[in-house]
Amino acid sequence: MRLGLHDDRRAEACALAIEAAGAAELVVHARTKAHGYRPPAYWERIADIRQVVRLPLVANGEIWTVADALRCQQVSGCQSLMLGRGMVANPALARGIRAAMWVDQLDTESADLSWPQLMALIAEFWRLVCAHLERDQQTGRLKQWLNLLRRVYPQAQTAFDAVRTFHDPAAVESWFKAQALPDVSS
Repeated sequence: MRLGLHDDRRAEACALAIEAAGAAELVVHARTKAHGYRPPAYWERIADIRQVVRLPLVANGEIWTVADALRCQQVSGCQSLMLGRGMVANPALARGIRAAMWVDQLDTESADLSWPQLMALIAEFWRLVCAHLERDQQTGRLKQWLNLLRRVYPQAQTAFDAVRTFHDPAAVESWFKAQALPDVSS
């Protein structure tokens, strides 16, 4: 659930209704519909909701970095998080959060994805996009992801600039072939 439509005055009542309906868990996006995706997220309101419901809460909203995740956990009181655009911008974000929380269970060096590793994922994403989306939607999806990746990976800017004017999937295929993707399976 979001905190509300235009305001958050009924957030607790909505959460209680969801609990009464038998939900086993509740993900709370810490903004109203009117807020959209504009910062900030109001994680403290999730803490308010935690005071009135007994079911497990999952905090969501504006988690772009490991520092954001740790602060969200502190402010909301939730140990569980739902990652959205932050995970799209940094596919290794969950591994980084895990490394920060349980360093002894995961080497922090392995929490990052290198650009070659990410390019292999982008190529696989492109394959799936081509298999499941209409031709006129394909290049847009790739551009959307590259656009978000620019927040974390400087190389994504170069890739975005290269494909930004493409509308024909065949042009993207040619671009991928020119990338000479390394084997990153190890």
